[in-house]
Amino acid sequence: MSMPLDLVFVRHGQSEANIIQKLDKEGAENQHLARVNARPDWKQRLAPQGIEQAKTAGRWLDENLGGVASFDGRYVSPFLRTRETAAYIGGHDTGEWTIDDRVVERSWGVYGTVARAEQRVQFPLTAKLHEATPWYVRFDGGESMPDVYGRFRDFQGTLHREQSDKRVIVVSHGDFINVARYGVERMRPEQWEALDRDPRYNIRNCSILHYTRVNPDDSNDVRDKIHWRRMIYPTAPDESPDGGNWVELPERQRFSGAELLEQAELAPRLLEDE
Repeated sequence: MSMPLDLVFVRHGQSEANIIQKLDKEGAENQHLARVNARPDWKQRLAPQGIEQAKTAGRWLDENLGGVASFDGRYVSPFLRTRETAAYIGGHDTGEWTIDDRVVERSWGVYGTVARAEQRVQFPLTAKLHEATPWYVRFDGGESMPDVYGRFRDFQGTLHREQSDKRVIVVSHGDFINVARYGVERMRPEQWEALDRDPRYNIRNCSILHYTRVNPDDSNDVRDKIHWRRMIYPTAPDESPDGGNWVELPERQRFSGAELLEQAELAPRLLEDE
């Protein structure tokens, strides 16, 4: 069994919570902050701009990938903003969407229910760890990225069993798609953290992340594993990472003892004299 021939992830459009979070990050006051933060994350709705982003993404999929209806498998997170996004990118008549709890957003627990300034006050250690090691930190009452990766790996198993050699689209969330990148692109934690901090590869609302086993330059060249990736910003194609072009992924690496020791130098030894 193999992975799908094409695996496409779409992040949901801009939500009302995204607007509030952006303002909060910028230190701006907002009268709706408490009300939005009090609503369960899965009930957050798309903002009007998010609806337009989803429609634009749908047009890009129509023009470049044959449209959502052409996919063999269509999966969507149960969160309301992803369901809305799926409906807008595929249109009212595209059916057979499978709601799958494994592709939901990372849970930020109680840590995510308060403003950023309050996070540093109420959860100082978690905030400090989030700065130091975003891959491994687990939010209070929530998940770490390895927790989310466990969900992705389980979902990946379903793709192997049920969608081998087919075409699949998944409407999900930024953190889940970031975790998919870690797995599909065969990263190490330090590589993922560097990518996560790189603004050039930000997973914007309605970003399209397209993986394939089929050589984009030769349709007769089909690899055993996913081998190419491209990332598109449908609302701003010229700003897409790597120009929206295909990037060939590295093979899974195997390391010598010397290479493992070199990697360990990422963190300096603190007790040299002990």
